[in-house]
Amino acid sequence: RKRLIPKYCQKIGVITSKHGAVLADFLNNLGKFGFKITMIDARVEGQEAVEDLLTAIRTFKKQDIDVLVIIRGGGSLESLMAFNNEMLVREVADFKVPVIAGVGHHQDEPLITFAVDASVSTPTAAANYLNRSWQEALLFLEKQERVIFGFFEEIFEIQRMAENKLMIFMQSLKAALASIAQKLSYA
Repeated sequence: RKRLIPKYCQKIGVITSKHGAVLADFLNNLGKFGFKITMIDARVEGQEAVEDLLTAIRTFKKQDIDVLVIIRGGGSLESLMAFNNEMLVREVADFKVPVIAGVGHHQDEPLITFAVDASVSTPTAAANYLNRSWQEALLFLEKQERVIFGFFEEIFEIQRMAENKLMIFMQSLKAALASIAQKLSYA
């Protein structure tokens, strides 16, 4: 049931705690590709985390996004227990758009990482995952730009060589005409 993450997604929904370094890590590593990010603050640890996460997911169900990203830093298996909740796993599995999880650093993988469409090890890896297709597109465009400029350089070189040949021909023609004119003036 895994869905492909859209190649050039623009509208990203993010669920994480606004406290801590996770959000900053994600945003600092997200490229400058015109992403429109909507963030919902949710507890990602403790007894109220499941309800916060469920509320955030249900809120995003009503919004126009291309992909949903759920992130938090690593931690012990106990601190990741909210991400093992069956209701949360079902909400993620039934979400309308693809979901990426950057939860737990892959040391202890909570159940949510098996329900999402793409699981990465860290919030930074989630940002890099979203950047990848845009970076590949930029590299492709740069390569095509070099090819196009190469073609123009080749055309200009051919033109320059043609002009040089034409100048040599014109000089030869001028010299030949001068020689003919000189011979005719003696005759």
